[in-house]
Amino acid sequence: MAELVPDGATVVLSGNGGQLVPDALLAALESAFLSTGRPRDLCLYYPALPGAEAGTGVDRLAHAGLVRAVVTSAFRVWNQRRMAELVEQDRVEAHCLPMGVGFQLLRAAAAGQPGLLTGIGLDTFLDPGAGGGSAFNRVRPTRTWIRRVTVDGRPYLFYRSPEVDVAILRATAADPDGNLSLAGEPIRQAALDMALAARSRGGRVLAEVRYLVRRGSIPAERVHVPGFLVDAVLPSPREGAGARCDPALTGEWSVETPADPSPLTPRKVMARRIALLLRPGQLVNLGFGIPTLVADVLAEEGLTDSILLSVEHGPVGGQPTAGDGFGAAVGPRYLLSSPDTFTLYHACQLDWAILGAAEVDAEGNAAVHRFARGMPGPGGFVDIAASARRLVFAAPLTTDGTRLALRIPPAAGLAVEQEGRIPKFVPRLAERTFSAGEAVRRGAEVWYVTDRATFRLTPRGLTLVEVAPGVDPERDVVARMGFRPHVDPACGRWPEDLFLEGPIGLARRWSTGG
Repeated sequence: MAELVPDGATVVLSGNGGQLVPDALLAALESAFLSTGRPRDLCLYYPALPGAEAGTGVDRLAHAGLVRAVVTSAFRVWNQRRMAELVEQDRVEAHCLPMGVGFQLLRAAAAGQPGLLTGIGLDTFLDPGAGGGSAFNRVRPTRTWIRRVTVDGRPYLFYRSPEVDVAILRATAADPDGNLSLAGEPIRQAALDMALAARSRGGRVLAEVRYLVRRGSIPAERVHVPGFLVDAVLPSPREGAGARCDPALTGEWSVETPADPSPLTPRKVMARRIALLLRPGQLVNLGFGIPTLVADVLAEEGLTDSILLSVEHGPVGGQPTAGDGFGAAVGPRYLLSSPDTFTLYHACQLDWAILGAAEVDAEGNAAVHRFARGMPGPGGFVDIAASARRLVFAAPLTTDGTRLALRIPPAAGLAVEQEGRIPKFVPRLAERTFSAGEAVRRGAEVWYVTDRATFRLTPRGLTLVEVAPGVDPERDVVARMGFRPHVDPACGRWPEDLFLEGPIGLARRWSTGG
C-alpha cells in the first residue's frame, strides 16, 4: 500500500503506545522507502505517539528523507527514540501541540475549519512569544502552527488545522464493504475524525485490521468508520503489544481488581497524602509516574469504585493500566473517544488532575516537556493542567542520590539519610508547561506534594503548608530548594497514620474531612 502515499503528503497516524498501532502498514512504508526512495518528504501528524517497542510504530518511519516534519505531542515515550533522535540532530522539522488540541484539530480539519481558538497553552512554551511549539530544534519551520490573537480584549491561541492527505489507521475488523470496527479495543482514539480529515480534502484512508469478516456481521452500532470512507484494507493477524482483545479492558466484563498491596515507601506515602485530598464521586485524571500510585492506594483501600479515574485516551472509571499499556483501564464504566475526552477536560469537568513535574519554580510554574535527559513533549499535560478545577503536582524535592528512610509508629515520619544533588524546585524555569499565573487567574486550586512536604499556590507564589513528621522545615525543605518559598505560619504535619503498613482507613478520613 505504500504506493498510495504520495511524496510530500501530510499523514495522520493512529496509535498510542502499544495500542491501535498500524505497525504492518508502517513497516511497508519503511520497506518501500529503503528499497525505492519513495514515499519521501512526509509530514507526520500524530497527537499521541504510536508504538512502544524500539523499532516499531513511528520508529519505523524515522529516516531522513522519508520524513520532512513531525507534528506531535510526544517525541520520546517508552522505548521509542529514533524519531526524537532525528529531531535532536536537526534533521526534520519538529512542531509540538498539546495532545487534546491535536485531536480537536482533526475534527476541525474534517469540518473544513481553519483551526481552533482556545486558551489552552497560554503563557507556556507553546505561546508564540516563547517559541510557539516549534523551538525543539534549529530547523527553520516551513509552517506556523500557532498564533496568539486577541478576541474581545482577551488573549487566545489559534492553532491551525492540519491539511491531511492520508490517514493510516488500525482497527479490529473490516467487512467486504470496508466498514471498520474497533470493537474489543481498549481505546477508541479518533479513528473517524482521522478518516474524515483526510477525505474532506480528497485524501485516502488506509486501514490495518486483525480480522476480515463477512458482510453484515458487524452490527451498525459497532461500525466506527463507515466503509465509504475507506480506500484500502490490509489484514494483519499478527500478535504483539496490545494486539489481543481483552474484555476486561473494554468494560464488557465486570472484573474484580483485587489489591496487591505495594511495599511501604516514601513514594507510597506521597500517594497517600495526595489521596487524602480526594472525595467520593469525583472525576480524577492521573498522569505518569508517582500519580499512578494513587490508583494503587485507592485499590488497597477498596475505593477504586468510589472515584472516577479518567485517562485521556478515553476510559472513565476502573483501574488504569500502566507501562506501555498506559491509556487503558481495567473495568472502565465508559469508553469515550480521545476528542470527546478532551472536550470533557476543556469544559473544566475534571475535579482533580494529579500530574508529575520535572521542575517547579518560585512562581509555581511547572515543566515536563523538556529537561536535561530528553525532550518527551507534554502529551496531554497542557490540556489537563490548563483546565482542571484542582491540580496536584507530585515530585520529589531533590533527585540524583536522594535517600529517605521511613520511621514507623510510634515515632512515625521520615529521615533524610542522603540529600539529592539536583533540586527539583528552582528559582525560574527556562520554559514552562504549566502557567501558575493562568491558574491563579481562573481560580484553580493547586497543590504540590513532594516526598517530604506540601505546598500550595497562592497569588504570592509557592507557600509551604505541611511537612512530614521528622522533617525540619528549614533544614530539610527550604534549604534544599533553589529559592525561599513563603512559609505558612500555621505550617502543619502530615498525619502519622500515612506511615502505617496496610490500609489506613482512607474512607473514614474522607468522611471526617481529613
